[in-house]
Amino acid sequence: MNSGTNTETLAEKYNSKVLRTKVGSVEVSRKMLSTNALIGFEENGGFMFGKHNQVRDGCMSLGLMLDFLSTTENSLSQEISQLPPSFTTKDKIECSKENAKKIISLLKDEFPDSDTSDGIKITLDPKNWVMIRPSGTEPIIRIYAESTDLENLEALMTKFLQKVKSIISR
Repeated sequence: MNSGTNTETLAEKYNSKVLRTKVGSVEVSRKMLSTNALIGFEENGGFMFGKHNQVRDGCMSLGLMLDFLSTTENSLSQEISQLPPSFTTKDKIECSKENAKKIISLLKDEFPDSDTSDGIKITLDPKNWVMIRPSGTEPIIRIYAESTDLENLEALMTKFLQKVKSIISR
């Protein structure tokens, strides 16, 4: 859910489809198994390869990246620079389960067209979004955001951090 939108950009380039899941490697692995997916990954950089195994594998990622780079005259930096600009950030706030439920509920009322399959993902336009979800392991709520513009990203994050803090303090 919280991986960047360049995922779709790359999938389109290779005539592939993106399936999104709840956050967590277990969720990604389950979806990979149920759909015979070739790859899966998480926002934190963990890549999984369906034909190899459905757990994060840094050595496999490195090997495949080096194999890809051997087919081009570009450096990794040059390949990355060909992607559309995209900036992401994340933050967290201490938050009880009760307040987390209240935050999601109130934001759902304010943004009714949002995806609520894992917290709430508020898509302002295809390249600008904010996702707010309670941690499954800690008494915190995480806030993720993406934008094509760094200033807009900072404004989005500031706006939604303030919104979450305001709801908690009620």
